[in-house]
Amino acid sequence: MKILTFNEEQFKAEKIVKTDKDIIGKDAIENEVFAFRGISDFTGFTLEEGQSFDESEEQINQNKLDLMQKAIDDLIFGGAL
Repeated sequence: MKILTFNEEQFKAEKIVKTDKDIIGKDAIENEVFAFRGISDFTGFTLEEGQSFDESEEQINQNKLDLMQKAIDDLIFGGAL
């Protein structure tokens, strides 16, 4: 369980995703349990010590695509050898 603190209030979720404008808390089956949208200043939001934000599904998919593209480029242009 992760804990996000904002304005001295705690928000708990299994997964807490931070994007460039949002922070979204999700339970174990990916249901939203809280959301802060349209954030322009993240300084008031903190996670408990030792915790980090999770990646969104979009970020994970983009990372996979980037890795696949790099592997293809390496194979085509000889960088894998």
